[in-house]
Amino acid sequence: MAKNTNTNTKSIKDLIGAEPESSAPTPAQVDPVQQANRELLNAEARKKQLLQHYRNQEKVPMYLSPMYRPYFGNVMQVSLNGISIFFKVDGSVQKIPKDFADEITARRMAVDAILTKQSKMADITKNYESSPGELDLI
Repeated sequence: MAKNTNTNTKSIKDLIGAEPESSAPTPAQVDPVQQANRELLNAEARKKQLLQHYRNQEKVPMYLSPMYRPYFGNVMQVSLNGISIFFKVDGSVQKIPKDFADEITARRMAVDAILTKQSKMADITKNYESSPGELDLI
């Protein structure tokens, strides 16, 4: 039996199990702490861009009556995409970005719908129906 003296030839098993010869690190070689730091920096950069977007957005005047204090508190926190504002519920007019104003309006309309439904259900004298299904309470 002749021995293979050529060290440049590699067996198939060696080639299959060998690591790539590139200098770029493989995902298994990347330090998890460095990767987490990069992801955190990217997230902070995206948040700064979003904050700038909301600062540049059209400001609209908005107010909430003190009647809504039992539902929202003295100050309502509104968060969109991780950016928060605090909106006073005292009847004063404040200028806020349009997206936040839309969210506040949606919340106010949800409370109005609940109050309307409660008032319909509480008005016993008008809840009389001569035939079943005549009243539309909900």
